[in-house]
Amino acid sequence: MKTESSIYSEIIHLFGTIDDHKVVEIMDLQPSPIELEIAAAYFGGMTDIMGEERQPLSGNAAKIFEIVNREEPLLEEENRR
Repeated sequence: MKTESSIYSEIIHLFGTIDDHKVVEIMDLQPSPIELEIAAAYFGGMTDIMGEERQPLSGNAAKIFEIVNREEPLLEEENRR
């Protein structure tokens, strides 16, 4: 069983620097290493990993992809620039 720190490390390794709140959201899903790898492959543009089946993302992998890919609204002070 993976510990929280190893899941955190795996998320950072696969997705690079992402916001802490996104890491927490992903960790709350209790993803498997395979789900993290699939989402990371899709995030990296490797949509052919499913071979000829071309199945869309589903389950935790889809949720992880959505979290990582989500645009964050600009803060009020950033809007004024």
